Amino acid sequence: MSKQGVWARVTVLLIVLALMMVGCSCGRFSVSTATPTDYSQAQNWVMLPKDASQSVDVFFLYPTTYASKQTLTSTWTPDWNQAPAHAFADPVIPWQVSSKTGVFTKAGTNIYVPYYQQSSGIDVLNALLWQSTPQNANAANQAMQVAYNDVASAFDYYLAHYNKDTYGTARPFILAAHSQGSNLLLYLLQRKFSDPALRKLLVAAYVIGWSITSDDMRSYPDSLQLLGICAAKEQTGCMVTYNTQQTPGDWSQVPDSSRGKMGLVKKNAYSVNPLTWTSTGPGAIEPAAAPATANLGAVFYKGSLPGANQGIFTLNQAGDYTYEMNNYTGAQSNNGALVINPAAPLPAPATYQNLLPPYNTLPGWYHGYDYTFFYRNLEQNVIDRVMAYKAQPRP
Repeated sequence: MSKQGVWARVTVLLIVLALMMVGCSCGRFSVSTATPTDYSQAQNWVMLPKDASQSVDVFFLYPTTYASKQTLTSTWTPDWNQAPAHAFADPVIPWQVSSKTGVFTKAGTNIYVPYYQQSSGIDVLNALLWQSTPQNANAANQAMQVAYNDVASAFDYYLAHYNKDTYGTARPFILAAHSQGSNLLLYLLQRKFSDPALRKLLVAAYVIGWSITSDDMRSYPDSLQLLGICAAKEQTGCMVTYNTQQTPGDWSQVPDSSRGKMGLVKKNAYSVNPLTWTSTGPGAIEPAAAPATANLGAVFYKGSLPGANQGIFTLNQAGDYTYEMNNYTGAQSNNGALVINPAAPLPAPATYQNLLPPYNTLPGWYHGYDYTFFYRNLEQNVIDRVMAYKAQPRP
């Protein structure tokens, strides 16, 4: 399917952007019935550079695109996770990858994106965060273990076989993800970045669309605490995290008349404002909101504004149809959430009514647009951090 033709299916499928993972007890369960993905096979990578000529790598994990068509129960079955064959035929995965990894290209990077056996987002979310199906918690945790096993295996293979320059020296890298991918990236940071050699190579970790909490930091003093939350735009070796919504506080504060509450911000979360690149701790409020004039540009990929006239999208050099809006919205970190300016309605044609479902019917929650709304600021920040990393003296 061509990129131009994917957008119609994207409109339907991207509702699962919201259906992310929560609090996995990874390592608690033994999942012997899921076949590990073999990352020595090129087909198991969404993106794999043919000529890794750039000096910095990006290892990226895409968000949820899979929701099981079966009614899942308290016993884990393969339907809890997306099978590789299903992933290969899933047109939303490459759409998600291209619409988000574009922020890394201008800095000059080699981008690596593995396929992984993602879990069924809605089922895990209901079992572990919203707790509407708490009886499925064990099966949901097993599904997350399957997904994490793939991510850890892909990262290990990347380090061993791809993260080398022409002299055999390890290149610095950026870790980045969105939503379910960011939840899994957080597990990776927790479990592997007690290694000082890896921390030394990390330019930054963009854990976007998922919360990093004070509880996470206390639980992993030898990895997360040593990395820390990015507090300045040129700081390196640290973590960026934010979740976009129109109300402050955790997910339980976001109203949803159809099912109670909705959102992904967890209690005691940190937030980094992509318009100011300053961080706030749990319960804190950024002193002032960044105005919309600080927004260098929102970039909407075709399919992300199904309610708008599709003639606004134009073909870019990468072969994607996009629409850009400068000064799209301001933002302020408030009690763990990145709150967009509630006093200024989203400007046309990208009003909330023209967004993807459920965001077009639930003004106040914009999880699927975490990259989109702040695209050019993210792009510039990647450049700034890469330059700052390269400027640091090396032994």
